[in-house]
Amino acid sequence: MTTQTRPPFGRDPGTIVLAVLAVGAMLRYIIAATVGYGVDESYAVAIARQFSWSYFDHPPLLFWMIGGWAKLVGSEREVVLRLPIALCFAGTTWLTYRLAARFFGENAGAIAALLLNVSAEFSLSAGGWLLPDAPLFLMMLVSVTLIAGIVFDDAPRAVTFRWMLAGAAAGAAMLSKYHGVFVLGGTFLFLLTSVRHRRWLAHPGPYLGAIVALLIFSPVLYWNSQHHWVSFLFQGGRAGGRGGLHPDTMLTNIAGQVVWALPWVWIPLVGSMWGALRVGRARAEQWFLLCLSVPIVAVFTLIALRGDVGLPHWTAPGYLFAFPLLGAAVAGRLERGAPYARPWIVSSVYGYLALIVVLWSAVATGWVGSVFGSKLAKAADSQTADLIDWYPVVKELRVRRLLPVGSFVAAPSWIQAGKAAVALGPHVPVICLCADPHHFRYAVIDTQYFGANAVILNKVKQGEDVITKFSPYFESVTLEAVVPIYRQGRVAMEIGVYRATHFLKSYPTDQPR
Repeated sequence: MTTQTRPPFGRDPGTIVLAVLAVGAMLRYIIAATVGYGVDESYAVAIARQFSWSYFDHPPLLFWMIGGWAKLVGSEREVVLRLPIALCFAGTTWLTYRLAARFFGENAGAIAALLLNVSAEFSLSAGGWLLPDAPLFLMMLVSVTLIAGIVFDDAPRAVTFRWMLAGAAAGAAMLSKYHGVFVLGGTFLFLLTSVRHRRWLAHPGPYLGAIVALLIFSPVLYWNSQHHWVSFLFQGGRAGGRGGLHPDTMLTNIAGQVVWALPWVWIPLVGSMWGALRVGRARAEQWFLLCLSVPIVAVFTLIALRGDVGLPHWTAPGYLFAFPLLGAAVAGRLERGAPYARPWIVSSVYGYLALIVVLWSAVATGWVGSVFGSKLAKAADSQTADLIDWYPVVKELRVRRLLPVGSFVAAPSWIQAGKAAVALGPHVPVICLCADPHHFRYAVIDTQYFGANAVILNKVKQGEDVITKFSPYFESVTLEAVVPIYRQGRVAMEIGVYRATHFLKSYPTDQPR
């Protein structure tokens, strides 16, 4: 274990972490209060209204959090529902600090927590958006912190119980996102490959912990067993690729990882992982973190080699466990007086803050059009339109009295269904009439509405013929209005409002009921 004596930046490490938490809380509050839901967030809010043992896209923990919190506080506004996510990331920040401090000293812990908070993938996405990564990261770190306290303690007490607690936290991580299973796999890999710690494989604790994790995860297995294992098939299909080897798609995926983590963080982060790999099993603490991080990064990067670019943030849980390594590397350089270490940290912090201010203000105020002209404004609106809520549409529906009792709203994609559902509130049923409805297929049973009238909401796209597309499913479909949604006096998008009478039949989909 490395222990630094001089605190970074002349401050106590704990004070630095508390400052990071305070500044992060302030920024997330401002963003939550001024920026609308993204498409994944709107979808999550909509389907979380109905309790389910699991969900089409992901395990249920995020949706349970959102749905339960919304009912408790009686609101679905962004600033309210994003609060539990911000709290999860505050816990993630603190546990990153403590885990790194345990292995490499307080200074390393504070630096690891700080750098975690200036990486967009973690601080912006997992720290502020309604995504399963927030509870996933927190519960993975809870489990790993408990495991570290067992295997690196010379005389641990209540060992079996602590292994079971760690298993419960790992199960909660799996209940957030399937990535959680890598906590179990990474721990087993470490115990198998570290000679000094291999004795734990003869202890019942790790196996009891794995059993507890499986029990916690069992609602996902139960729901999938009742729905043709659709969630596993969906996620497995996303990783299937086109077959063969496609280096171009893997390079595109890696480029996405670099952009999301931010290049000035990603490069040193990977460098710290490489440095630890070169040392190998000689440093057990480093090896433990590598066993948790490298398999995730490798698996989800190599998936892209199969021809599907995939999503760059799939590797994020792996990089999460590399931040203590980065904190240790940077703390060591500061101790040795490396001339570039301190300026790099300072520029990383201010660079991230500047980036956030620019992106937030562009989305919230639309200043791009005022400064750079209408062409760039249109391009900016097209890239950020998914963060604009559809509340103006509700006013139009009320004026035209298009939502009598017994009717429903339909949308042509799960993305638009989520936007419509958030704007309309929890008391208006929304059906997704599309081939890929995701969990909307299970949230609202469309056969219950055969014979009912509907309103179809559709984001206007040039050349799209909504009437022809949906006429086979209703007796008649007519355009009632086109509702503009404004941003700073400019039309950011238009929503077509269609009156549809007498719902006739279900829209065809490959998803089983």
